[in-house]
Amino acid sequence: MSSQSGRHLLLLFHKPNFHLAMKAKLAFIATVICIVLASAKLLWAQFYALETKDLELLYYNKAHEYVVPHLARCFENAYRFHHKIFHYTPSEKITVLLQDFGDFAGGGAGTLPYNQISVGISPFNYVYETMTANERMNTIMNHELVHIVTLDQAAGRDRVFRSLFFGKGYPTAENPLSMFYLYLTSPRWGSPRWYTEGIAVFMETWMAGGLGRALGAYDEMVFRTMVRDSSYFYDIVGLESEGTKVDFQVGANSYLYGTRFMSYMAYRYGPEKLIQWTSRRHGSRPYFSSQFKKVYGLSLNEAWAQWIRWEHDWQRANLDSIRTSPTTPFRPITDRALGSVSRAFYDKKRGQLYAAIRYPGQVAHIAALDVKTGRIRKICDVKGAALFYVTSLAYDESTNTLFYTTDNNGWRDLNAVDVVTKKSRRLMKDCRTGDLAFNPVDKSLWGVRHYLGISTLVRIPYPYT
Repeated sequence: MSSQSGRHLLLLFHKPNFHLAMKAKLAFIATVICIVLASAKLLWAQFYALETKDLELLYYNKAHEYVVPHLARCFENAYRFHHKIFHYTPSEKITVLLQDFGDFAGGGAGTLPYNQISVGISPFNYVYETMTANERMNTIMNHELVHIVTLDQAAGRDRVFRSLFFGKGYPTAENPLSMFYLYLTSPRWGSPRWYTEGIAVFMETWMAGGLGRALGAYDEMVFRTMVRDSSYFYDIVGLESEGTKVDFQVGANSYLYGTRFMSYMAYRYGPEKLIQWTSRRHGSRPYFSSQFKKVYGLSLNEAWAQWIRWEHDWQRANLDSIRTSPTTPFRPITDRALGSVSRAFYDKKRGQLYAAIRYPGQVAHIAALDVKTGRIRKICDVKGAALFYVTSLAYDESTNTLFYTTDNNGWRDLNAVDVVTKKSRRLMKDCRTGDLAFNPVDKSLWGVRHYLGISTLVRIPYPYT
């Protein structure tokens, strides 16, 4: 120790200075404790809770209370079903957050470090029948709880390591070794997304008596079109390495391929084996592909190839049956794929079709399509474009004005753009209104507003502010 340090130490322990230092320290600690307690009280006041034996349901708005008992019942019903089918008992209470962060319902689930589910209170988006559901709270809970079951369920070895590590391992980029701890405590967490989403969509359809995406028209149309157009079917490795990256619909391939493969396996080998594969019961293999080989007696790659062959045969038969009847004749306006397309409006004066389009390599935008030449002219960008319908669109022919929505994945704004000058402006922020329709008689704009989980028909008079 240096003499200077020793001098400071002696000064500190000299009685007057020592007491002053201690008083300062105690005052600082007391201040910190008060701040922490006050903050905790403040944070607690922001949430309301409903608890059952296996559920902790949180919500932050008293206006959401009308749906809370129903959501809790949906949880209990789904949990009882999964407990019976998968023999699953949660390792801890499952936390469910009811929120209104967007204009359309959605859900999310995670098991690390704890089991949690997020539920959007807004109505579903049923565009193109991409979502088929009987009731949204019921469907979301049926689906999201499957994620908790398949990722949290633990066999003997998993429980031993969870006890040893005081919980489930959580992977971090700073410590690659954490992946090893994760595998020891939650071996199914590292499964590909097609696996987790495939079984969840299959179960949501099963639990709704067949009303769900696994038997929906949209999925059937996708694979029928792929066979008709001789499109490439990804194998397991290709789906994860390329198929989900080139997918302009941001991960939809994982749902499509996973759901279709799970449905095929249940169709050919029975749902009991499918449940046996996706369960982490006593005696099961930790890794999902190893468990597949144990249950079905063949590799995942072999079964995947079988499914692709079957899919081609099935869809060719469907296409042959369609060809027995004449189809409506049509003339292609453009030979260029437009990706997701909104509702369109035809301008007779200019011979142009106005629509919002969203395709790979381009920011989603509203475009004018010349019906004679097929030439596409960009009008304006669409911020926060929706996955399938891009934006909600309405047209005032008398003023050459297109009304459209932005932030379509959150709280929607209302905007207007002149199709001639391309000048756009925001009319209303967070109006949360879509399905727009223009009334030329009084120039009012009509739409459906989503707020607090309720759909309301609204009229917005001119000048729409």
